[in-house]
Amino acid sequence: MDIKDKIEIGMQERDYSIDILKFLAVFLIINSHMDALYVKYSMLATGGAIGDVLFLFASGYTLFLSNRNLRFDNWYKRRINRIYPSVIVCSVVGALLTYKNELSLITLAGGEFVIAIMAYYVLLYFIKRHAMKYVPLILIGIAIVTLIVYILWFPYKYEVSSKGIYGITTLFRWLPYSAFMLFGAWMGVKRKEMRFNAKYDFILMIFCFILFYGIQIAAKKYSTVAPYQIFTLLPLLGIVFYFWKWCNANFWRKMYLKKYGHLIIMTISGLCLESYLIQYSVFTTKMNGIFPLNLPIMVIVVLIVSYVCRCLARVFSQTFGVGEYNWKKVFALV
Repeated sequence: MDIKDKIEIGMQERDYSIDILKFLAVFLIINSHMDALYVKYSMLATGGAIGDVLFLFASGYTLFLSNRNLRFDNWYKRRINRIYPSVIVCSVVGALLTYKNELSLITLAGGEFVIAIMAYYVLLYFIKRHAMKYVPLILIGIAIVTLIVYILWFPYKYEVSSKGIYGITTLFRWLPYSAFMLFGAWMGVKRKEMRFNAKYDFILMIFCFILFYGIQIAAKKYSTVAPYQIFTLLPLLGIVFYFWKWCNANFWRKMYLKKYGHLIIMTISGLCLESYLIQYSVFTTKMNGIFPLNLPIMVIVVLIVSYVCRCLARVFSQTFGVGEYNWKKVFALV
């Protein structure tokens, strides 16, 4: 059996489109945080909201597929064991890289993003156990609540920067973001009912991109448009949906089947969490003098440090687990 046959068997056991989606999300998330590295072109450091919701979609995708009815504490423990060794290691490594002498509770908890995911896991567990047939209604409910909260209580309707609905200084985005993780779980269940057309999926994805950024740009330029930024959540959902469908295109499948293509996609997609956690501590403006070469160099450095952190997280996990160290598993690329 050659490598291509082994990969094809693996593709039958897992949805390769999710690996490709996470692979692309890694670069979007890294790019969105590189504004200081773009020198005079900081506006190109974009894609963070898209990368975030792609990661949430992918995180939720397989949650409803398992037939195992684990008790909540055991089910949640599995999520903690998967996520928090990386969170702890990345927090310590990040502190060492930035010369910080202390770690905050928020940092050790993984920051807002990880805290939100852990909260979403609770929601999705009980939906799976008790409300699977109501998922479309729950999604509509989240949309209605989001709109009500935005209209009645969100104080930064005229802000489209750090205080906007996707801004890092507000917590508002975590309310609608829950729908993206639930939507991913639902698409995992409904995948066999989907129809895929690479050409039209790509066109519709680009249309949603244009609509999303068009509203954002107009909101920055015209204050009268700013309050309507809430409606960017609709094309954002479209981007996620058609992005995922486009990742099922045949040319992605061919790339995935290639030995090195498969290895690269699987390795980088598997570093999605670690790259998110460690990138801020790795970025440096000391190479801005060689712009734009500093950008790919920093991406490579982030990925290397992310891999090291994942290896250390596996050591950490195995140290407190049962059995001997499995060094092959510790250093495995995928």
